[in-house]
Amino acid sequence: RESIANVLPSGLEPTAVEGAYRVSLAAFRVEGGRVGGFPVPHYAQLNVRTHVTWKDEPALYFVAVRVTAGGLPGALLGAPVRYARLRVDEGAVRAPGRGVSLRYRAGEPTEPGLLTNVGLFENDGVRELRIRRTAAAWRGAELVEPARLDFLLALGFHPRGEPELLYTPRAAFELEVPPRLKSSFQNES
Repeated sequence: RESIANVLPSGLEPTAVEGAYRVSLAAFRVEGGRVGGFPVPHYAQLNVRTHVTWKDEPALYFVAVRVTAGGLPGALLGAPVRYARLRVDEGAVRAPGRGVSLRYRAGEPTEPGLLTNVGLFENDGVRELRIRRTAAAWRGAELVEPARLDFLLALGFHPRGEPELLYTPRAAFELEVPPRLKSSFQNES
């Protein structure tokens, strides 16, 4: 709990899920989509996130978001993306510059657990995005070699035990970023 609380902006507190404070590393490939009517290029993404409560509802706070070059235009929309050499394939996730290597084998169908509809990130204050997902065929997965998770260590986390892995070959989602609230100042003479 303490290491999670250390990375959260003021006003956010870690939330336990199934009795444990969790940090998750999510990796995926974006293979199409549109933003504001414009096509999104293909890219890979790796993010580190943790569960919090926001306005009385469960949310994920994105601690770090790394993308390949095709995902960098997300910064123009205010997303806190940074570049990384990253490869996400079925059965493997590799981010050599970040010290991440996961090789896994998909297992039996399973339920994904808590999937929140709210994502939060820091950008001149806490920003919220709404996530709408379609159904996905989730499966458990198991490591085929020891995981390398140096990126989590670099962010101040100290993973214990074996990671719990979930896998789906395909998922679809939509993101909605609410507009920033504008402040108005009046000049009184």
